[in-house]
This record gives sequence, structure tokens and C-alpha cells, in this order.
Amino acid sequence: MATEITLHDAAEAYLAHLKTEGKSEATVYTYRKDVELIESFLGKDRQLAKIIPANVGKFFKSDTLLKKPSGAERAKNTTDKTKRVLRMLLVWAKEQGYIDSLPLPKDTPMGRSGNKTEGTAEAGTSELAEAGISTPADATAGAPTEETADAGAQA
Repeated sequence: MATEITLHDAAEAYLAHLKTEGKSEATVYTYRKDVELIESFLGKDRQLAKIIPANVGKFFKSDTLLKKPSGAERAKNTTDKTKRVLRMLLVWAKEQGYIDSLPLPKDTPMGRSGNKTEGTAEAGTSELAEAGISTPADATAGAPTEETADAGAQA
């Protein structure tokens, strides 16, 4: 069941969680900078449960993310990291029960993070499915296996 936690409060709890997990001060510092950028677009006082995929999609395409204050473009690695931080924050928030579903656009890559099973068939498949992302297992479902190919050749 979703709670009424704000984006800012959830982000602070997530950053504190990262510290307890042993993340370096440098990592937590850079993630905090990413969170500040995210909050500047989505609103730090917005209830986390009120964020929808369209909001996140607009952020992913916004000048807030894609451009520096000077107007110069941010490096793709930088924008990808900020997107990853938001995704990891949202996945963590869902695991904590702060939100019921992931408000990510369908084309959001899930990738891997410190959670060794995230994005895998073991644990991340439900998050991937909720985000509308097909997995390699989905693509191969019903595809001929070595056994069925051999059986077909013998028939």
C-alpha cells in the first residue's frame, strides 16, 4: 500500500539506506546531486505516489536533465547516471512499500545496480513487466529449443 511520503523524504531515506549499505561518501554525494536535479523538475514536495510515467518521461526529455545551467549539453554518461539514480530510487521505494508500482516509461532500461538480482529473472522480472519492458526470456518464449529442433528434424 502506497504511503504519502514526498519525493524529498523518500530520496533522503534512500540516500541514508545507501550509507548503511556501505556506499562511499563520494557515491552518496553524487547521487544527492542527481536527486536535487530530479527534485527541481518533479518537485521535492510532490507525493511519490502521485508521480506517473508521463512525469518521469518528461523529465528524461527535459532541458533540466539534458542541459547544464549554461545551456551546454550534459554528457550522455551523466544523464544516463541521473536516470539510473531515479530508477533505483523508485525501485527501492517500491520495495519499501512507499509506492505500489514503478512510474517509469515503458522504454526505461532496468539494468543492474548494487542489488545483484535486480533486472534478472530472479527478482527484477516483475519490475520489468510493470515497467512494460520485455526481457530476453519473453523474446525466446515459444522459440524452438535444441530438443524441439531435433525432434522436428527426426519427424
